[in-house]
Amino acid sequence: PASPANAPAPRPQESLGTAPTGPTVLLLGPVSVDGAAGRIDSSRRNAGTELVAFLALNPGVDHHAIDDALWPGRLVGKEMRNAVVSRTRSWLGKDTDGRLHFPRVQDSGDSRYRLGAQVSCDWTRFQHLARTGLTRHDEDGTLALRHALSLVRGRPFGGIDPTRYAWAEPAIQQMVSAIVDVAYELSTRCREASDIPGALWAARRGLLAAEESELLHRQLFLAHHAADDLEGLREAATRLARINEQLLDGADMEAETAELLRNLLPRPTAPTR
Repeated sequence: PASPANAPAPRPQESLGTAPTGPTVLLLGPVSVDGAAGRIDSSRRNAGTELVAFLALNPGVDHHAIDDALWPGRLVGKEMRNAVVSRTRSWLGKDTDGRLHFPRVQDSGDSRYRLGAQVSCDWTRFQHLARTGLTRHDEDGTLALRHALSLVRGRPFGGIDPTRYAWAEPAIQQMVSAIVDVAYELSTRCREASDIPGALWAARRGLLAAEESELLHRQLFLAHHAADDLEGLREAATRLARINEQLLDGADMEAETAELLRNLLPRPTAPTR
């Protein structure tokens, strides 16, 4: 049977588009800001990271929106907000032309807060690649889907302080849904092309973001079955049962999933008398 090993992520030379030149906001997994040119005190990093994440998804907001997002339900003084903004601006630093990655609000022309043009975001990149991949049913489209999924490192906004990021909940749901869609499509394309390692990689990558997605577990089952990998299929079924037990308080698997497993797993034979 084909090995259920993970297929490798795309090689650098396959990369679509240019590498980011400024800081990158990483949201498709634990939240972080990569490539900031300056420094920030570790005790101040959480607020700075949340501000950058908020602006990456909500460019062009006013100070009221920032206050509501970072300090919901609290009356925030201008000094407190300005201190966080100023520290974050210093942390992100400047681009190669000396322009601030987090421009001063008075220089924006409309008194709105936004990040500089060279600050990139993995979610924005994912959306671009997903759009390309889902509309093109050729090699380039499939490669775009692989690149989109290679950006996924875990559940979006993973590892955040539970008292922060209430504003991000709708975005998290949107990201999880989009990742599942891309993983399902790529896994299906790979399986239909007899690329079983690719089909398994795509489904598993999606499950990093949505481990409870039975749609993707079914993709795993189908890929193991296509490879005549009965042991892998049994292990995958056991893993889903464990997830339903732990995550969903012992919820039953979906009827469609149970039906698929009944069809894929060999029937137990009755003992002969």
